[in-house]
Amino acid sequence: MLRLKKNLSLLRKPSLFRTMAIMAFFLMLVQVNRVGGGVLASELSDGYNLSPTMIGLVIGSMFFAAAVVQVPVGLMLDSFGARRTLVGLSVIAVSGMILIGFASGAAELIIGRILVGIGHGASITGVYLLAVVWTSPERVSTVAAITIAVGGALGGILGTAPLAISFETLGFSDTFVLLAIASLFSSFLIWKLIDEKNSFTDKPNASEGLAGSLVGFFEVLKDRNLWPIFAMALCFSFPFATIGGLWAIPFLQDLHKLTSVEAGGIILAMAFGVNLGTFLYGPLDRIFNSRKWIVLSGVMTMIISLLILAAMPAASLILVTILLTLFSVASPIFVTLAGHARGYVHETRSGRVLATVNFLGVGFIFVVQFLTGSLFEVLLNLGFSTEIIYRIIFLVVAVLLTFGLIFYSFSRDVRPTTIETKS
Repeated sequence: MLRLKKNLSLLRKPSLFRTMAIMAFFLMLVQVNRVGGGVLASELSDGYNLSPTMIGLVIGSMFFAAAVVQVPVGLMLDSFGARRTLVGLSVIAVSGMILIGFASGAAELIIGRILVGIGHGASITGVYLLAVVWTSPERVSTVAAITIAVGGALGGILGTAPLAISFETLGFSDTFVLLAIASLFSSFLIWKLIDEKNSFTDKPNASEGLAGSLVGFFEVLKDRNLWPIFAMALCFSFPFATIGGLWAIPFLQDLHKLTSVEAGGIILAMAFGVNLGTFLYGPLDRIFNSRKWIVLSGVMTMIISLLILAAMPAASLILVTILLTLFSVASPIFVTLAGHARGYVHETRSGRVLATVNFLGVGFIFVVQFLTGSLFEVLLNLGFSTEIIYRIIFLVVAVLLTFGLIFYSFSRDVRPTTIETKS
């Protein structure tokens, strides 16, 4: 309890509290677009009469765009700083929301979602880099984790039932216009109220130009010390996106005969677990003076949970719920992994390193979702039972995590106390 009070007291410093509160509000609106896919899918089916394949393309296009844009986003963060990058890209996201609100068909919806993905491509990395500016190096993970957890939790709530209610009461177009206005307001707050003192624009690389930025980016990619980090970067996002975001509901409906509402309750518990895990991961690196072993422990917890689910997919609903929730709590390793990655490079390369981590993590979601989706269809056509298929899906995700864990185990630990001593 004493340590919790100490962690929360970090945010009471005037500039730090103001910065992180604004970023939590900004992230809340970003999260509405990210987690509102299920509600949006129903609206697209009813209002636009789109096929399931086209709905999947509309929903997934935002994540694809967010992955592709990570390389230029990293260069922008290092060259212009988090404040300018976030505000500039947010204008693109706002235009995408307006386009979605007034779209007449699938093409406009896809373009709008792509614009939103591009516009929100720097959100998580931007929060982390602002935490770097406003707090001591050994506490960056804690501050970033609290901010991401609060913004993510609030956005996760708004992106479910409240979003559906808004569609029913205000209508599809007005809801997205309102979301665009709120996002524009959050960008205004970032521009006006977040102080750029000690920001990245004061650092040597701010004037290095595009050519210099690209050289710096390729230097990051060539750094073999970072390759084990990049291997784990592939694993920070796809596990929950694949299990929680794609297969958990059909698994619970097919094997445990739950209704969509009952399955949704378990998904809500999983979403709460992710936000709880984000909050818990923040101070763990300082408590145990390690980043590498915190990440390894989280990944091993996910692997064990998945292996038990693969072995006993039809176990009691209580056990399945516990395993899925435990898996979710262990899944948000990004904050600790980001701190580990940042410890390998000079601060002027932080943006592009974290952007590369984001690119690999978000991009690999599509690979694994496509792989497991194709596998499900092939095995079903071959006559395998759904129980066997879900066993295989859990096992595939566990195996991919195991490969990431093996490669990551060769990385050098970057301890928070070492960073504190250097600073």
